[in-house]
Amino acid sequence: MAGGTPKLHEKQIDVAQSKARFKVIRAGRRSGKTTFEIENMLFKAVSGKGKSIFYVAPTMKQARSIVWESLKARLGGIGDLNEARLEAKVPTDSGEQSHIHVFGFEARENFRGMKADHITFDEVDTCKDFFIGWQEIFRPALIDTAGTADFIGTPKKENPNLRRLEKESENDLDWQCFQFKTSDNPHIPVEEIEKAKAEMDSQTYKQEILAEYVENAGALFKYTALIDTFTNTITKSPEKYLVIDVADDGSDTTKFSFWQGLEEYRRETFSRMNTESIVMQTREYQQEERIPMSQTIVDAIGVGAGVASNSLLDGIVGFKSSYGPIRTDIDPVRLPNVHYLKDAPLTSEYKNIRSQCVFTLADHVNNHKIASKCTGRDKEVIIEELATYQDASQGDGKRMATPKEDVKELIGRSPDDSDTWIMRMYFVIREKMLPHQSEDAARLSREIEERFSINQSRQSMNSTR
Repeated sequence: MAGGTPKLHEKQIDVAQSKARFKVIRAGRRSGKTTFEIENMLFKAVSGKGKSIFYVAPTMKQARSIVWESLKARLGGIGDLNEARLEAKVPTDSGEQSHIHVFGFEARENFRGMKADHITFDEVDTCKDFFIGWQEIFRPALIDTAGTADFIGTPKKENPNLRRLEKESENDLDWQCFQFKTSDNPHIPVEEIEKAKAEMDSQTYKQEILAEYVENAGALFKYTALIDTFTNTITKSPEKYLVIDVADDGSDTTKFSFWQGLEEYRRETFSRMNTESIVMQTREYQQEERIPMSQTIVDAIGVGAGVASNSLLDGIVGFKSSYGPIRTDIDPVRLPNVHYLKDAPLTSEYKNIRSQCVFTLADHVNNHKIASKCTGRDKEVIIEELATYQDASQGDGKRMATPKEDVKELIGRSPDDSDTWIMRMYFVIREKMLPHQSEDAARLSREIEERFSINQSRQSMNSTR
């Protein structure tokens, strides 16, 4: 190639010599990951016959700025370039042509039905809904060709796709993981790295230069524990529960989540259900799974309020996020990535029942006390939704999780799938309710207060003083 073949450094050579089909490359800034991928894509293109090679960045704009200009320079006028489509036709050793396509993950739907011999994903931790795209669109494109894929990028604590790829590829011989530090690139002056160390805070330096994972201190859910939830084996109680998240405005879907103890064993999703159809479907599922009304809970906001109050579902639990928290005999949940002094006082209350349920769910997930048999898209959206939750307490002595509307804005949709897990925690909390908060005790307490008030009023009226 006219641009001249760059000399690979030691870590790049390790990747090049690997026989793994899928390679995960976690790398620091300017460590040479993109340079290596350009060489890798060109090698695969010219050494094969009519190969289709794809480079995928988070957006088309990033794809152009990160790799397209460098690819053109490396080709040095060889091949046929299409600037509008960011495609290059490259001559092969056999006299044919291979195609290199450069595009953004944001346009992934356009990839459906295509075949690929190799795909390079760059800045993986910046791609939203990455695993849904990988499993539903890109992975199938490699089946016919037995194609390969590289996943590269600098780690991000907020969207740790690389971390998950590394975890899920453990003990799989088709996969191999690599790590570059910025200092592994011999072309980066040592003094520049030292300056970066002096100017950056320690967490940023570890993430951006050393390519190490940094825990998200405010996150309620440990990411690895969240992934483990879908493979956990737990001891299940015999009780069954049905959790229903109702479509609010016609754009959402209605979710039916089935639990035995703390294991979700089934999930059904419906679109465009009205109140009557939700009520009838609920009764059908209750009979089919033998789930009592008292162990069925529905999100009683908007359309769900009509379901919760329907006479055919008398005894069902209506859940409202704004309800006050329940006093229990358990300690407030601690954050997973924060270190506490031994005798440090903890906030003793929660802002509302939803926050209490979110914190309780985080405790169960982080300590592997909950499991789910969800797979595919259901699994992916639950992980994405719950990974978004932070401690949003405002210093008023009450613990608060990220409000639902904020989560919706962050992920671009309503977090309906994980809402079913959050509501399931209501029953966990209710089991820990303090004795004086039981329904019978509360009713008796009100009767006593009313009787006392009446007696006090009569005493005042009869007084001669």
